[in-house]
Amino acid sequence: MTIIMNRNVTAALLIILAIGIYVTFTSSKMQEINDIKSVNAKYTLAIENATRLLEVRDKVNDDYSHLTTDDIAKMNKILPDTVDNIRLVVDLNNLADTRGLVLKGLRATVASAGKNGSASSQPSNSSSKTGPAAGSIETVTVSFGVNTTYARFISFLGDLERDMRIMDVTHLSLTANDTGSYDFGVEMKTYWISQ
Repeated sequence: MTIIMNRNVTAALLIILAIGIYVTFTSSKMQEINDIKSVNAKYTLAIENATRLLEVRDKVNDDYSHLTTDDIAKMNKILPDTVDNIRLVVDLNNLADTRGLVLKGLRATVASAGKNGSASSQPSNSSSKTGPAAGSIETVTVSFGVNTTYARFISFLGDLERDMRIMDVTHLSLTANDTGSYDFGVEMKTYWISQ
């Protein structure tokens, strides 16, 4: 009988000891393991995202390597990576010249961030790279006047619309005179990518 009782006491002590070990040691280790599994799952997801990103990068690089120099020149004209106000002025004058127009008071103003992060305007007539953040899209405001007939002006606006460079007309003024032509004032924005 004492043997049976010793066995029951031993079994009960072992059960109490097992519960004590679980409560004091194993449960905290189980929580650590669950935390590590959670962090591991996040890292696994990050690795999968990085792998997909590398695949997209490789595809873009492959597509870019198949572009012709003519295609690259067209892309650079649509959204250039420098502010080249002289080239912009020359292009606008050439476009106007094809319609027999003379642009007056042509001015290009580069919008850039000041030291405190606020936008400021800087008139510029030379090539320069400015801007608050690398890879951000910046604007150049172009303004000019032209004296012409309404039909020729509309044709000129159509030429601007079909031009490769992206330009948005933001302000247009019109003054009539006795000669049958009009004085048009135009303000527009064009864009570039800061490096």
